[in-house]
Amino acid sequence: MKEGYYWINHLGNVQVAYLTNDPVEDMETGKIVVGVWHLTQSKDICHNGEAEVLEGPLQPPQ
Repeated sequence: MKEGYYWINHLGNVQVAYLTNDPVEDMETGKIVVGVWHLTQSKDICHNGEAEVLEGPLQPPQ
């Protein structure tokens, strides 16, 4: 996915999060996953399908 801000749903919390395409180890599986969600309402999570993308990437204001 393209880096940027997205509206996501993570564990029932709808929030804006920033996605970076950094490699990270999924702590549950030990596999290397590309993508880190930087959340506003919790700790960062890897892009392993746990977060549902609702909209984005968001465009900056004009």
